[in-house]
Amino acid sequence: MPIPQRRPTRLVAALAVGALAAVGCGSASQVAVRKTPKPTPVATPTPAPTPAPTPPPPPPPPQSPVPLIVQIENSPMSRPQSGLPTADLIYEYVTEGGITRMSAFFYHVPPGSVGPVRSARIATVQLVQIYGAALLYSGAGQYVEGQLNGANVPHLGETAAAGDSFRVGFRAAPHNLYTDGPHIGHLLDRLALPPVGYQLWPRVDPATVPGGHPIGSFTVPISAYEQPSYTWHPELNGYTRSDVSGPLIDANSNQPVVAPTVIVMQVDVSPAPEVHDVTGAIGTRHTLAGTGNAQILTGGLGYDVSYTQGSSGPPQFTLPGGAPAPIAPGLVWIILVPRGVGYSVP
Repeated sequence: MPIPQRRPTRLVAALAVGALAAVGCGSASQVAVRKTPKPTPVATPTPAPTPAPTPPPPPPPPQSPVPLIVQIENSPMSRPQSGLPTADLIYEYVTEGGITRMSAFFYHVPPGSVGPVRSARIATVQLVQIYGAALLYSGAGQYVEGQLNGANVPHLGETAAAGDSFRVGFRAAPHNLYTDGPHIGHLLDRLALPPVGYQLWPRVDPATVPGGHPIGSFTVPISAYEQPSYTWHPELNGYTRSDVSGPLIDANSNQPVVAPTVIVMQVDVSPAPEVHDVTGAIGTRHTLAGTGNAQILTGGLGYDVSYTQGSSGPPQFTLPGGAPAPIAPGLVWIILVPRGVGYSVP
């Protein structure tokens, strides 16, 4: 009987083992080449900017003490007046009969006497309102007094001044009402008014401002009667004044009144029949608010300028190019004249 053949079984087993080995080798090869995925980049957050510190609020505009306007007479019987050189600002304007009146502004207590103190006019009412001032005067006609009362501005005639204006013995009435530094200080203490919210003009050396032309002397025709002449004095750094009665002298010092800056300001001027003096002469109305032309004389130079007068504070004077006009340190003297009227030179 023949012996059975076992070779095929062994062959099958060997083939099976070889197949398994092949499968195992194939799996190992696949694991070896597998790539690890790259991590997704994460953006680094940008830090929020640190907020800038809040700037402090701007400082409030500088303030000035309330000015006191003292009405100063300019008739021949009143000369020489006292205290004009110690004023910070003077407005001069024509009244009845061609005589002028001066409104002297004091933003400080003057050192000496001031006077003669006389009556208010229509222009005075406007000045008190525009500058937020207090007024010391001798009185006024019915119309002007009504305007002052209606304007609700502090105004003190001789009675209301309660001794802060007084009569002197070296002059005859009505040219003998005066005040002085101590009484002005007392009056302002009594009123206790808050500061005003404006400043007078910045002051500059006229020599640094182009556009001026040399003027050594000039005359201003305020009226047929009052036509003062001014002369520049470099050694005094200002202008002296003279008229038909002679040089303008300060009675306190017996020296000429010197104004570093004189401004001729052209405004609307018209008759005011509501106002008249004891002789029946008609008063004058000056309209200050608005715009117009002016001439500034300072540093021995003349400048043609324009002005804008708002409802409060001083007028703003500008050169033709729009730059501020030069105004020198010291007393500023503004003369109100009709439109079209300016100074003349010899």
